[in-house]
Amino acid sequence: MSAISPNKTVSSAKDPLFAIKVIPTIFIILLSALCWRYITIPIELNIAAFHTAIIFIATIVAIVTNVLPTGAVAVIGVSAYALLHAGGETSAKAAIMAATSNFNNVLIWLIVIAFMIARAFAKTGLGKRIALILLSWFGQSSLRIAYCLGIADFLIAPATPSNTARSAIISPIADSLAKVINKDDRKLGQYLISSVSAMNDASAVGFQTGFAGNLALVGIAASVADINITFSHWALYLLMPAVILLLTIPFILFKFINPDTKHTPQAPTYAKQALMHLGPVSVAEWKLIAVFIGLIIMWVGGQSLHLHATTAAFIGLSALLILGVLTWDDVKSEKGAWDTLIWFAVLMGMASQLKTLGFTTWVGHGVSDLISQHMGHASPTVILIVMMIFYLITAYFFASGTAKVVALGPVIIGSLIALGVNPLISILAVAGITNIGCNLTTYSHARNPLLMGYQYHNDKQWMSIGLIISGGGAIIFMTTGIIWWSILGLM
Repeated sequence: MSAISPNKTVSSAKDPLFAIKVIPTIFIILLSALCWRYITIPIELNIAAFHTAIIFIATIVAIVTNVLPTGAVAVIGVSAYALLHAGGETSAKAAIMAATSNFNNVLIWLIVIAFMIARAFAKTGLGKRIALILLSWFGQSSLRIAYCLGIADFLIAPATPSNTARSAIISPIADSLAKVINKDDRKLGQYLISSVSAMNDASAVGFQTGFAGNLALVGIAASVADINITFSHWALYLLMPAVILLLTIPFILFKFINPDTKHTPQAPTYAKQALMHLGPVSVAEWKLIAVFIGLIIMWVGGQSLHLHATTAAFIGLSALLILGVLTWDDVKSEKGAWDTLIWFAVLMGMASQLKTLGFTTWVGHGVSDLISQHMGHASPTVILIVMMIFYLITAYFFASGTAKVVALGPVIIGSLIALGVNPLISILAVAGITNIGCNLTTYSHARNPLLMGYQYHNDKQWMSIGLIISGGGAIIFMTTGIIWWSILGLM
């Protein structure tokens, strides 16, 4: 072993990927140090706001450039913040307490627990069963298959804040169907997988607990606009636009990709055979169904029941543990949940500090002043649309929708409010565009490489189809949203 290890070390230093990671890291550190030492602080900002912003931006850039896993970057960011007393803390204890303050954020714990509840759908096979039942009933054409898979995603989204987890449940069914129906029709597989990806984000638009970034936005809304959005409020405002996305995007993709195989009489047969292989609904699945229904009731009726959404999530997880649907080993091994807890708490904590220290407000006013100079007396609706186009394009620069909304959400929302846009409308628009933008590139969501692994897309094809999904989806969402929100009296 001792003779092999040094060779591995030497070879890693010569590895081009090693240089790709080291060079950006050195550049980020040097540039941050130069900004810290030599840039003149704007008179509107205090030194604590400026220093916190440097560490926050450096952390985001390190995440975007993928120099290390996101959780590792977050740990380094916490260390730098506490070591340098970036927020102006006067003692070492105060510095580390400020750096880790968001680890007790109830919304973050809601995300963590929802990840674990999502694990139950995969473990019991309930998510797969739902998709197969729909296919056995309605899977007679490739377009119908896409709708069935989309509806299945919508049905499990309320308890699954990981788009990647939902994709891991739904996409293997799409891939199997494409191979069974016509393995020579590559465009059929491309269509089904693209539709799975699009519906994965459409369902996240409709449910507060359908995407980790949504819950981050709930926290941002409370911090920036003093607006508390419950599960039922989110569904009231955004489920209708999400359903319109479900109805329209699979059809648009069907016309754009145009698979050779249009009729799929084999699909219901395949689904029925797969269901027979699964066997009857297990006791564990019935238990999960009961807990899932109870969770929805608690989330929708939380105010009447005097239950916070996170309390309901704890009750749901407790029930799954007591009933034996999940074991404590399942909880411990849910790496995605614990990884999210680390980096999400760090980013949310820094973003909250930036708001408290006035940096977010300063940037928001700066952006709003710039837009005001160039757009004159444009209506709030026009300003909202322009800002959402800009926000959608920024997906090209982020490898995580959650990181994007944490980094840019406060600035975009603050700017829109300063420009006269209804605060709630600003938050709802950001929610929709955040999710829709996750399809724009091969790297804008962790789910995308998973779906590309089925090898129906090359990079160029994914990017072109992603532009159709995100661009068309943004137009449909904003049009439907503005009409729906007007009907509800928000505009």
